[in-house]
Amino acid sequence: NKALHLLKIPGTPVRIPYEGTTLPGYFFRAPSARSIAPLLIFQQGRDAWPEESKYVIDAALARGYHCLIVHAPGQGMAIRAQGLPFRHDWENVIRPVVDFALCIAGVDSRRIALLGWSMGGALVPRAAAFERRIKILIPNPGVLNWGESSFEQFNMYFPEVMPLLDSDPQAFDAAMAQLMEQVFLYRWYMKDSMSKHGVSTPSALLFELRRFNNEPIVHRIRCRTLVMDGTAEAFSQGQARLLFDALECPKDYMLFTTQDTGLLHCQEGAQAVANHRMFDWLDEYL
Repeated sequence: NKALHLLKIPGTPVRIPYEGTTLPGYFFRAPSARSIAPLLIFQQGRDAWPEESKYVIDAALARGYHCLIVHAPGQGMAIRAQGLPFRHDWENVIRPVVDFALCIAGVDSRRIALLGWSMGGALVPRAAAFERRIKILIPNPGVLNWGESSFEQFNMYFPEVMPLLDSDPQAFDAAMAQLMEQVFLYRWYMKDSMSKHGVSTPSALLFELRRFNNEPIVHRIRCRTLVMDGTAEAFSQGQARLLFDALECPKDYMLFTTQDTGLLHCQEGAQAVANHRMFDWLDEYL
């Protein structure tokens, strides 16, 4: 909160009502906006905090978009201070965020965009499938089935252990415990992931991850959607194209490559390039 006063365009801390508690966040008002202006709701993914969204916020404000960011369940202060884990039914997170946004003076209720980064690219399609007040959806990268993508990673790192998951979950947990004891990275990742998903065993984590699957609901998405992707996407390879092909709504596919330097996960190292292309597209449709 102290840093807000040092920003060129200060944000306002907010508390968004959510299931008997509140979610912390920040609202940034575009200085060039007229009486009403469009809103970009921007959420991070598995690891990043909302405060790391600064450079996207700067670009949004420069284009005349208000911006709302939030510590959602599983993220930032919501998990660290409040113990609120990720949930697969993300519409129940975004709905109260939209409710709150529409109470802010100057927000155009007809022009609300939802942007999700990283794991957020799997969460925001689910939200848009049920929350009709979202007019533009931007998953970056797009993800059709986060559970499947996660299992690909687990199968790569734990090929001998994974067959035990469904046949003998207790044996799977015991084998994973041994690996976690031997390799610090495995221990950190599993404990961190279990905490963020509100479970206590590796098998419970993987069973929970299976629920993060947009295949059954993707046909419900009706708003115009921009699916972003990169040729060197490291964590959900191929998922963006699967999502794009499954969508039945107005849609566009934006692929970043070595030529434009935005090929990495969430265009790491090429944020200016990504902002330019994404907001040019958004200006056209919102």
